[in-house]
Amino acid sequence: MRVVVFISGRGSNLQALRERQENYTISHVICNHAQAAGLQIARDFDIPSTVIPWRDTDQAEAQALALLREINPDLIVLAGFMRVLSAGFVANFQFKIINIHPSLLPLYPGLNTHQRALNDRQSKHGATVHYVDQHLDQGHSISQCHINITAKDTAETLAARLLSKEHKLLTTTVNKIASGEIYWQDNQLFYNNQVITQPIVWSNI
Repeated sequence: MRVVVFISGRGSNLQALRERQENYTISHVICNHAQAAGLQIARDFDIPSTVIPWRDTDQAEAQALALLREINPDLIVLAGFMRVLSAGFVANFQFKIINIHPSLLPLYPGLNTHQRALNDRQSKHGATVHYVDQHLDQGHSISQCHINITAKDTAETLAARLLSKEHKLLTTTVNKIASGEIYWQDNQLFYNNQVITQPIVWSNI
């Protein structure tokens, strides 16, 4: 399976995806920042990359769309990509774009998720891999991982403790999509040929 990864910054999810790939190949990396550290990760792994500045959304999406039509990926992974894709762009790749978001969706779409969980005195926090649709962080959830929030936690410690689990959640999910264990059909999510109505939670993540 051919995967294109969109990044904006350090590229830690990109590195995890490359190091733990089993059933897929990262064909290309698209980044909206020329100085992003993740571009060096792409170079280290000999993955072709393209920088699209994204100053003008229409122009940026037109450039990305043209590139994606050339590559023809099976899956697009938003891995720390800090731009919102338009409904028109997403419509070209229905149920072929996934995103990893640092909260237990539907809680806390958008930014500052760790602090918002603390502000609400939540006992649990986590991350969600979901399909991308025309609404911000509201596409159908595929999988989740959880951590307990302690009295000593700050937004920074939550983010740090969650990161390794995010990596494992994303790579496990992408590998299972690539192997055909997870798929979308007839407006339903399937895992091991069973309809799944709640996000998948694996015990080893």
